[in-house]
Amino acid sequence: MARPRTFDEDAILDRAMLLFWRKGYEATAMSDLVEGLGLGRGSIYAAFGDKHQLFVRALARYLDRQNTLLRTAFADEGPALAQLRDVLDRLLAADAACGNAGCFSVNSIAELLPHDEDVARLARQSLAAAEEAFTRQLARAADEGDLSPSLTPEAGARLLLTLVQGLQIVRKVDPDPAHTAATLDSAFTLLAGQPASLTPTA
Repeated sequence: MARPRTFDEDAILDRAMLLFWRKGYEATAMSDLVEGLGLGRGSIYAAFGDKHQLFVRALARYLDRQNTLLRTAFADEGPALAQLRDVLDRLLAADAACGNAGCFSVNSIAELLPHDEDVARLARQSLAAAEEAFTRQLARAADEGDLSPSLTPEAGARLLLTLVQGLQIVRKVDPDPAHTAATLDSAFTLLAGQPASLTPTA
């Protein structure tokens, strides 16, 4: 009869996520996981499978948190562009909290694609969800008269998604938050088609 687990699986996944985030998939050895998670190899294999399966679950947990923010952060009240800028600031700030490690998702895409189908599937799902959320928000901005007439909501969403993904790479080299803010200012000026007040909503 198997013994009941004596550890918090979610807490272990959070630790694994931070290890993989900081070191990358290939550079994280099983010995790193044993030490960092405080579990023996047998317990790790029994609970999570091999290193790759644990990595995929950790990445899925990270992406779930991002997707939850995108699903819940936008309201039907208040300027749509300001809300969108606030959400992007929060997403970037959450990644900055892990030091200069960049975005776990972007790092994983750069390291493991195109050969890892599990990571590719998670990345496709997450990017599609983000693009859909951005498109809905920009459609509301268009209804409010705040989106440049030269952009469709779909085109603006794809532009913003590509910019944010690229910013995550650039910030690993140049983590100055003022440079990140200036880049987003330029993007939102383009989205608005004119200088606009984009003070984050409360």
